[in-house]
Amino acid sequence: MYRPIRFSSAGPEGWQQLPDLPLEYAELIEGLPVGRDYAYFSRPERGVKSGIWRCGPYSEHYDNYPADEFMVVLEGDVTLEGDGFSETYRKGDAFLVPKGFRGDWRQPVPMVKFYVIVE
Repeated sequence: MYRPIRFSSAGPEGWQQLPDLPLEYAELIEGLPVGRDYAYFSRPERGVKSGIWRCGPYSEHYDNYPADEFMVVLEGDVTLEGDGFSETYRKGDAFLVPKGFRGDWRQPVPMVKFYVIVE
């Protein structure tokens, strides 16, 4: 039986106390992304994953963002820049990075977000 899944802005119990680990990144510009990712839901056969993610400050460049990703910023902020635009997303903002996006992810402070990824 399928049921709705509640996402907590604090992550699952004990998640905030877990030590940070190195996270994946594209082309690193500065800093080193360390934090945690927790998938509340995953359906690999359909290329869908959703959860909560935290990471310290860093910047990276994407030549080709690998998936469509919808995000809601819970803490911190990030600026996306590319092809003549610059947009900053802060606590409470929701946004989507489309598959194929080319540009920079500039995260000057620690950030926590909910995400839904569709490959």
